[in-house]
Amino acid sequence: MTERPGTITSTRALGVVSRRRFLAAAGGFAALGLTGCSTGRFAGSGSEPVTTSATPATPATPATGPTGTVTATTIPAGNGIAAVPGDRVLVVVNLDGGNDAINTLVPESGRYHDLRPNLALDPATLITHSSLGGHGLHPALAPLQRHLDAGTLGVVAGVGFADPDRSHFVSTDRWDRADRMDEQLGWAGRWLDTLDVELPPLGATAIGSDGRVLVGAERSGTAVGSVDAFAFPASVDHADIRRLAGGGGTAATMTEPSDALAAAARSAFLTSVGAVEDFDDIADAVRSSDGSASPRPSGPFGNGLALAAELIRTNLDTRIVTVNVNGFDTHSAQLAQHAALLDDLATGLDSFWSTLEASGDHERVMVITTSEFGRRAQENSSAGSDHGSAGLSLVMGHTVSGGLHGSIDVGRLVDGDLAPMIDPRGIFTAALDWVGGDVERILGGRWDDVALLRT
Repeated sequence: MTERPGTITSTRALGVVSRRRFLAAAGGFAALGLTGCSTGRFAGSGSEPVTTSATPATPATPATGPTGTVTATTIPAGNGIAAVPGDRVLVVVNLDGGNDAINTLVPESGRYHDLRPNLALDPATLITHSSLGGHGLHPALAPLQRHLDAGTLGVVAGVGFADPDRSHFVSTDRWDRADRMDEQLGWAGRWLDTLDVELPPLGATAIGSDGRVLVGAERSGTAVGSVDAFAFPASVDHADIRRLAGGGGTAATMTEPSDALAAAARSAFLTSVGAVEDFDDIADAVRSSDGSASPRPSGPFGNGLALAAELIRTNLDTRIVTVNVNGFDTHSAQLAQHAALLDDLATGLDSFWSTLEASGDHERVMVITTSEFGRRAQENSSAGSDHGSAGLSLVMGHTVSGGLHGSIDVGRLVDGDLAPMIDPRGIFTAALDWVGGDVERILGGRWDDVALLRT
C-alpha cells in the first residue's frame, strides 16, 4: 500500500522529535538528538499547536451520514455493562491494506470454490468450531483456537459501512473517524478528549504508525515506530536535553516563560522527553524476552503486540494502544503472503494474551482488529484479490461474547462484493462501553446491532 500523505514513519536517520509538526507547534524550538520518530501529540494539519490539557473537549456536532440498513439508535449509555474502572485498556490492531475476510473466515458455500479456483483453501485444513456457524478459520489462525474454546474471541464478519468506498485513503479515514468526515479527529482521540484525568506520555500510544485514530482536539497519542527507533542516542544525557527547555528540568518546575507559545513548546518538548524516558524500560523488557524459553513472535505483529503488553503490565497508566501492520493489500500471489500475515497476527495475539495472563492484567484488556475494507469475492488473474467492501474484525476479552457475529455470505454479493452487514461503529460502541466512554457524545449515536459484550 502506498503510504498516505503526511504519514510519520520511523527512521534512524531522522534526528528530531517529529520535525515538521514540532516546528509548526513550537514556533521553531527544535528538539535535537532523538533517534527515530517521536510523539504524534502535535495533531491535525500541523498549523496549530495541540495542547495536552486535561480539560475535556466538546466534539463538534457530527454530520449525519448514510447508514443504509445499519442504523444508529439512541438508547441510554451503558447498555447493561457494569461500571467501568479507570484502569481498563483498549488495544486496536489494524490490518493495513484491506484484509481478505473470505479467506480468513471461509464460508461453507460451494460457490466459494467457484469464485476462487486458485485461492480457495482446502476445507480439511480449516479450524472449525461449534461457535463459528459452519464457517472455518484460516489454518494460520490456529493459535487462537484456545480463545474460541474459552469463549473470549468474537469473530465479526461482514463488517463495513453501508456505502463502501474502495479507496484505501477514504476507507481508512472513515474507520479512523467513525465516518465523521466533517472533521479530522479520530474516534479514539475524541474519547481521549473526554477523559477527566491527566494523560501520561504513553497513556495513548500508536505502535508502527502515526496513530491517526488517536488524534483528538485536546489530546493525541505518542507514535512509536519500533523498539529501537524511539530513543535518544546513548551519548546524550537526558538531563542536558531537559535543560534545553529551560528552568528546573520538568514541566512542573521549569521557569514560567512570558510567551504562551514558548510555554507550549517547552511543555510539549518535556512531554516528548518523558515519553522516551518512560519507554526505555519498556524497550529493555521487550529485548530481554528474546532468546527466552518462550520467545515472543518476531514478526511485525509479534513485535508490536509485545510492546503493547509491556506498556500495559508496566503500570504506566496506558489507556489505549494501537498496533498497525501493513501488507494486506494482496493483489497478487496472495496465498503465501496472507498465510504469513495471519500466522504473525495469531501468534502475536496469543503471546500478547499469555504475557498479560501471567501478570494478571488480561482481565482489564479488550482487543479489536480493524481493516479498511475486505477483498472482492472473485479472485483476480494474478492469484490475488482486489479491493472489496465488507471485511472481518476480531474481538478479544474476558467479557466478549465469543463466537461468530454476522456471516461470510458469498451467495449474496453486491457488485461482486460481500454485502456490509455490521457497521464498524457497532465495534466502536462496544469498545467505548468497555472503557467507559460516552458513546453518544463520541460517535454521535449508538450502534447496538451486534452484542459484542456479555452483560
